[in-house]
Amino acid sequence: MHPSKLPQGDENCRPLSSQLRRETKLIWLFAVNLLLAQFAQSPRLWALQAPDPQTVQDAVDQVLSGKVTPPAAKEATGPPVTVRGAVLNAATGQPLPRALVILGSGDAVGALTDGDGHFEIPGVPSGLQTFNVIKPGFRAAMQTEGEQLQSAHMVRVAAGLPDLTFSMAPENAIRGQIALSSGDPAIGIDLTLLKLTIQDGRALWTEAGSHQSTPEGDFRFSGLEDGSYLVVTQPSTENQGGQAPSCHSADPPELKGYPITMSGDGADTASASRMTVAGGQTAQVNLVLTLSSFYPVQIALSKAPAGPNWRFTSELLDRGGQTLAYPLSEDEKTHSLCAYLPNGSYTVTVDGNNPLYPDGPGDGPLSARQVAKPLQLAGMLDFTVESSPQLHLRVPLAPGLSTPVHLRYEPGPPAKPVAKPGEDPDGEDRGVPDPLGLWEVRANGAATRADSQQNADKTENDLYELGMTPPGAYWIHASANREGTCLGTVTAGGVNLARAPWIVGSAGTGPPIDAVLRTDCAKLNLQLPAAVLEQQIGEIQSLYVYLVPEFDSIEGARNLTLRPSDGPAQPIDDLTPGAYRVFVFDAPHNLEYQNPAAMEQIAGKGQRVTLQPNGTANLTLEMPAR
Repeated sequence: MHPSKLPQGDENCRPLSSQLRRETKLIWLFAVNLLLAQFAQSPRLWALQAPDPQTVQDAVDQVLSGKVTPPAAKEATGPPVTVRGAVLNAATGQPLPRALVILGSGDAVGALTDGDGHFEIPGVPSGLQTFNVIKPGFRAAMQTEGEQLQSAHMVRVAAGLPDLTFSMAPENAIRGQIALSSGDPAIGIDLTLLKLTIQDGRALWTEAGSHQSTPEGDFRFSGLEDGSYLVVTQPSTENQGGQAPSCHSADPPELKGYPITMSGDGADTASASRMTVAGGQTAQVNLVLTLSSFYPVQIALSKAPAGPNWRFTSELLDRGGQTLAYPLSEDEKTHSLCAYLPNGSYTVTVDGNNPLYPDGPGDGPLSARQVAKPLQLAGMLDFTVESSPQLHLRVPLAPGLSTPVHLRYEPGPPAKPVAKPGEDPDGEDRGVPDPLGLWEVRANGAATRADSQQNADKTENDLYELGMTPPGAYWIHASANREGTCLGTVTAGGVNLARAPWIVGSAGTGPPIDAVLRTDCAKLNLQLPAAVLEQQIGEIQSLYVYLVPEFDSIEGARNLTLRPSDGPAQPIDDLTPGAYRVFVFDAPHNLEYQNPAAMEQIAGKGQRVTLQPNGTANLTLEMPAR
């Protein structure tokens, strides 16, 4: 897959930020203690020349390792320079005292800011250098480096370097208290924090942390980025904290417990009241859990095959499609399910497979000529619990089917790839990717499980298939993977999949998908602004460019990061002809470009460019607004 056509929204920044936060606090405490003990005479400036500097260097390397490793400094092009500057609070513009500014050249040189947020580092080699800024409770601005995010500031150091200004965003927190309607202490209640994120241009909730309430019922989530959040309590019953029932008749006819509760008394993420925190805020949210009755629900699988080799996966959802954490138990012999649930409306989905069956069910081992193809089954059932003393349900199972994906080229087929010397022109050793990449994600606003997102498999020329998929609604994403092709319209049953989700029925299949790959693609040359190209010294400015199509597209936006070192112009090949809106920012952005209401908020912004079939357009980018 072409790098610029990769699916967006991997959210690499979130786990990285969590790791960086933990390591930063450790190195901060260690470095400050060492500084105060050994360099009390010079509190602002330090150069690690102690008898054992490797200990500190190793700690610094931990913070600067992995995804936050700054690029190595280039060879010096002039005499050493004294670098001066200030570190500011990004939310208030006020100076940040005692922030640690580290030169990332490997020499372990840096400075602490004074009470006015100023720092000074003498003897910095000329050339391209990197600086990292560390302060507990604050996050450094993230920048793109290749396909990753890192927090280093790249600065071209030379004589006459002006004072630098670095900004750090204060972290936020959400705290609160849980009260039980029974009056009992809310000890050890499990909580999950959800964050509203943008993936592939759509908003969805992803898990941002978990916690347990203290013996006093208190909880606190700290170190949070700016954004919108929900606090969700996990279910708890009197049968050992909500463990799944045993599916035996000896189970009690009713249990008392506390259902899933969301902040704002919402029944689901659509109706729950979200909290928005920014600029170092601490939000307060108090939850009252009401003691409720949980009723037994028995769910049999209609025509379920016998045998220990069958593996079934079940999922309990609310009517909005959100996964619920109420435990389900499966009988190993009959594969029937059971659960204790409070009053409400639910959906249960079941899918199963037996990898030991050949082309159909049967007993006995496979013969030497049989091909082991998993037999799959799928089923779905909507039901309601209404103070039922005993609810017996049956989920009809149907053979799981694959959905065909038909591919066609317009206005004609692409040119055959040219084999390199020594390659078989008709062979498959040329490393040519499949022409189409197509995958699915749930359309319910919840994060997709790693095991539920799947790609279409190629079965023969111009024909793919999506394997059996759990019933529900899905957004389809696709990309054209071969040079000289770009994505056209993708439909299912006459419905444009850029406008409506793909619906999977109880048998695990949906309407056949028709995808068009175009061979009349366009090219766009992006020209850097003169102000960026003329920059000789100082912090290197990066431009974050997003190409958002104004026509229906399931491929989504292209994004790239441009710097003066990339040259005055950046070509983008294999673009689908049509009108685009080009947005330029000075920091990475998560654009909800698949939401018309969200895009309406930035209507009139950006530069518009129209690409003609087989045409080439040039666009000089505007400087991002400050």
